[in-house]
This record gives sequence, structure tokens and C-alpha cells, in this order.
Amino acid sequence: MSLAVPTILIIWIIIEVISTLSAWRYTWGLPRAEVPGRTPPVAVIVAIKNRSALTEDFLQRLRAQDYPDYRIVAAVESGDDPAFALLTEAARKPGANLATVIAGPVEHGGQKVWNLLAALKAIRSEDEIIVFTDADTLPAPEWLARLVSALIDAGYDSVTGYRWMIPTDGRISSAVVAAANASIVTLPRIPDVINLCWGGATAVRRETLEQIDIAAYWRGAISDDLQMTRALNAAGRAIFSPRQSLLLSPIAMDWKEAFAFGQRQYRLMLTHVPMLWLFAALTTGLPIIGACLAVFLALQGQIAGFFTLALSAGFGELRYQNRRRIVRSLWPETQDCDLALYWRVERFLRPLWWSFHFVCILGALGSRRLRWAGIDYLVRSPQDVVVLRRRRPPA
Repeated sequence: MSLAVPTILIIWIIIEVISTLSAWRYTWGLPRAEVPGRTPPVAVIVAIKNRSALTEDFLQRLRAQDYPDYRIVAAVESGDDPAFALLTEAARKPGANLATVIAGPVEHGGQKVWNLLAALKAIRSEDEIIVFTDADTLPAPEWLARLVSALIDAGYDSVTGYRWMIPTDGRISSAVVAAANASIVTLPRIPDVINLCWGGATAVRRETLEQIDIAAYWRGAISDDLQMTRALNAAGRAIFSPRQSLLLSPIAMDWKEAFAFGQRQYRLMLTHVPMLWLFAALTTGLPIIGACLAVFLALQGQIAGFFTLALSAGFGELRYQNRRRIVRSLWPETQDCDLALYWRVERFLRPLWWSFHFVCILGALGSRRLRWAGIDYLVRSPQDVVVLRRRRPPA
């Protein structure tokens, strides 16, 4: 056995150990009762497209946050967008103050970022904290207070969360995407070294937003969160990730949609932070090589193969148990949901969803064209994005 084989196996187990410890660390003290020491005025900004049962539920939840002083600025592409009618109806009902901004169709860049640029103009001088979120999530009543608490009580300039996907259908494809996503959620994040903003849950002090000149980074861009990350990093501002800032994100995808989603995420990462894409490729690809080598050794009757496979299975079980604990702690209501398939895929089909993850990473090396929310784009660079085609939604 050459030196390369044990080296790969050792690296694989090291990755397993770090991932397992990180998932275990994530569960410490959950759920924590985080209450901000004070409640400054907050402006919550969200770009919305189309109307669905999910966007209606999202808007209802967002307008019923357990926070005394906040308002919502929603940005849509046009008055013809079904989301505009939804927002108009919602504004007449009880709940947090809701203002709607019409951005118009984008000509250079991504439509979501263009909508957010229009919403920035609605920020007021009295808005002390600006929060960005996505309309395909389900914010718990205490979500906004948790984000504000991380800024106010800990004295941070910016904090971010991430999505926890839950399948809403009975397809393995959706469960595979959710399991792959969960493996990202519990990865270690080091604010001063490596961390990324996620546009679905990012809070920034208004003066920080002005100092980093986020509008300059968003012009012509397609990724709001990766460009926010670049702006904060350029200004020397660390990005913190409170463990309770996660958001539930219901999904339902067939295999085509699943691969398109995964490849888009890593295509954007490759464009904006290529070294992080390379790191993701290595830390995802090496375990696959290690597992194949271990199986090969085990078939030859070598103890090293059986031992590393057993270790990997044990660490995988520990991560599975910790991820279930996270979901139980943060979202007790999910106990009433039918997530049996999701948890079985997470637990027993790790080779499948791990391989899916790796294929999506490699898929980013393909075309610079991508489709997002019904629009085809050509992504030449972080701020050189061309709109190729707008697809009409089915009647």
C-alpha cells in the first residue's frame, strides 16, 4: 500500500472528526433565550417575486415578529408581478408597517439585486439596523429579535444566518438537497478568517452599510450575499453567525431542479470566491476518494478498510443525531411534519447526497449561463451579468 492511500484515509477521517465536532458544538445551549438589551428601529428588506402559499405564509410570519419597532420594505419587479397584489392586500391587514417599492426590470445584473438596490433608497435615517431576508423562508416569531440581539448585545457590525431546508414532498430528490444543505449549515465558521453572508438572514448596522457602500458592490451583480461578503471583507468587518439565526426553508424539487439549484450555488461561489470553491471541492471530493479506497481495502480483507469505514459510519451517525437535535430545539413544530423520508436519507443514504453535493460543485465548471427565478443570465464576472432571456411563467 503506497503512502498516498493512508494519507488520503487520514485526511478523510480528519474531515469527519472536524465536521462531527462542529455539528456537536452547534447544539450547545440550544435553544438559547436571546433577548436584545435594547430594541432600536429596524428596517427589514426583502425582494419578492410571484405569489405562492409559501410567500403568503412568509409575509404573515414576517409581519408578526416578536419585536416592537420594525418595518418592512418589500421590492418587486413590477406592478404586474403577482407579488405586488399580495403585498397590497397584506398592507391593509394588521401587522408590521409594510411599504412596497417597484424596481422595474433589470438590464444589467440580477433582478433580485436590482430590487434590493431600489429598496435601499427607502432606508430612513432613523433605521438603526437593516435586515435582509428571503421570501422562501418561514421566520419564527423570535427570529428578528435574535438577529438584533447578536448585533446589540455582542457589539457586532454584521451577523448572518443560513437556511435549514425541509422537504415538503415525498421525493428523494428534495430530501437529498435538504441533507446536503444540512451538512453545510453545521460547518465551522470563523468570522475573521472564513465566513459568508447569506441573503436570507443578514443584519447590518445602518452606518456600516453606508460605510461599505453596498450599492457600489451590488451594481451589475447577481449575488447579493456574496457581494455583501466582499464589501464587508474589503472594509475589514468580520461576519458573525449566531447559531440561532437559522431559518426554515421548505423545498420541493425534482432531480433536474435539484441539480440546477446546486450548480447555481457553486457557479456563483466559483465566480466570487474561487478559493472557497476549491476548498469545497477538496473537502467534498477527498472523502469520496477515501471511501472508495476503504471499500477496496475492505474487499481485500484489510483491517484498515474496515476500520476507516466503521469510523466514518460512527461519525456520520453522531452528526445525524446532532442535526436532529438542532431541528427539535429550534423548531419544535416540525415534530408534527412528515420528515421521515428526509431523516432516512440523511442517515442511511449519505453516499448519495454527498455525491450529489460533489457533482454540483464540479458542475459549476461548466457554462457561465444560469437560470434564476425565470430569467437566464450570462455571468461574466461578479459585476458583469447579462440578461439573456426572460421566461414567462406558465399560464
